[in-house]
Amino acid sequence: MKIEISFKQLKGWWRQKRRLLLIVALVLVALALLGVIAKIITEKRSKDLTLAVVNGHRIRVSDFKKQMAAVPEFYQAYVAGNRSQFLQDLIDRELVYQKARRSGYGRSREIEARLAELKKDFLVQEYVQKEILNNPNVPEKDMRQYYKSQPMDFVQPASVQLSEIIVSDRKVAENIIERYRKGENFEDLARKYSEAPSKGRGGNLGFVREGKLPEQLARIAFGMSPGQISAPIQTETGYYLLLAGQNIPSRQLSYEESIPLLKKIMQSKSGENNFKDSLVRLRAKSKIKMMGANLEKMEF
Repeated sequence: MKIEISFKQLKGWWRQKRRLLLIVALVLVALALLGVIAKIITEKRSKDLTLAVVNGHRIRVSDFKKQMAAVPEFYQAYVAGNRSQFLQDLIDRELVYQKARRSGYGRSREIEARLAELKKDFLVQEYVQKEILNNPNVPEKDMRQYYKSQPMDFVQPASVQLSEIIVSDRKVAENIIERYRKGENFEDLARKYSEAPSKGRGGNLGFVREGKLPEQLARIAFGMSPGQISAPIQTETGYYLLLAGQNIPSRQLSYEESIPLLKKIMQSKSGENNFKDSLVRLRAKSKIKMMGANLEKMEF
């Protein structure tokens, strides 16, 4: 049996085959892209490790760091050294939150009203910070004039590198001093005996500026030589032992060194003026009607 294929049929067959090859190629590209996306997501999640699961809700590293950033800066060092306790606090917070949701507090009109007010405050702060206060233009001549007129604003206070050990018993403190003087490492002693949050860092406080320490400790800390350990200092929280490191004296900063601080100061002042000017413009463009009589009728 003789089969004849016309040129037209051959052309149609080739067109269908080409279309099929194109579809296959597109599918392969799509699969490759999905693979890349999946890899990115996996890598991102692998870095954002799960720290706890509370009734199905995951508390991740990102949640821990976000809540840690919300606490006062001086407390963050304590959190870093007491991670387990802070995680327990986050677990307790999540448990109470879940209970509140189950109890219907999420549908409370009062809660919704308070959230609406918080949202309004947040939007106002974001707008003012980003659109009004950030990056105002400050002429250099104004910065130089401010530097000359306010020299005390640009004095670098004295600072001393400090390590600490805090114990509740004076005899323990005296024993630590004796062991340090015999050659034992202060950092090891701090990790073993200190009751301060800094024990996880071997008692290291870094450079502490003048004015940042209680007066009782500052008088001793800024009078010691590098490598010198203090006698036990009795305070309400226990007996302090201070080890002094490098001591940097106070000095006047040059104009060039002061530029970053000058910009912050001047931008803050310019930002305040910009904010006042923007309010004047907003009020001029808006319709505002105050009900003075009703204001007087308010009861407290």
